[in-house]
Amino acid sequence: MLQEKLNLLLEKYAVTATAEISGDTVAIDNTAYPLMPHRFERRFAELRKMMNDGTLTGISTIRCGHVTSADVSLETLIRRELDICRYLSMHEVASVMAFANGKSAANMIAVLDNGVQCTIEVANTLPKGAVPIDKHEVISARGLVCDRVVDTQIPQQSIYLYADENEAYTDVDFELYGLNADDVAKVRAAFALAKDALLREAALSDDKALNHLLDCVRTSISECRKVSV
Repeated sequence: MLQEKLNLLLEKYAVTATAEISGDTVAIDNTAYPLMPHRFERRFAELRKMMNDGTLTGISTIRCGHVTSADVSLETLIRRELDICRYLSMHEVASVMAFANGKSAANMIAVLDNGVQCTIEVANTLPKGAVPIDKHEVISARGLVCDRVVDTQIPQQSIYLYADENEAYTDVDFELYGLNADDVAKVRAAFALAKDALLREAALSDDKALNHLLDCVRTSISECRKVSV
């Protein structure tokens, strides 16, 4: 389904590059590039805009929380949330301190190179197949903004159907009907890479930076365990 939708966009907009989605990567002209679909979610694009167009001033903290099912690795969650902090702020992570409970939960404090502190809480403790729950807040001198409705506990859907089997629907893209928000973002990320060579180069650079940050997180967790013992 994802490849079918990607092919539709490539054909519609006459993009000549060949692109094939496979897991968390897209192969474009036989070269694999990492997908960062969260960068193509509307909520994060709007947060990024407010953080960098003067709407928010005196930003002090970015708070990230993400809980999902056990079939998603903890490092995948950590990588995503660290990149969200980088993407929203348009700054790099200068330092990170992490604590973990095995492979099921982790808390981190990351400091950006502009002094903004990021608190990150992740866990993969939900039942298999459960809908992920995440929330992101930016605290500034002019107030707080959030990617979820105030007091929302779980992500809301646009339409709820209560019948013999309860169902919910949310279409977020007029060209990609039938896909959930996560899959839409993945297809949009692959399409953006297919049509922009500079973006592909940036994706490889971001991937390298995130791999380095993950190494730092692993080291921090290991050192904290040594101290606790």
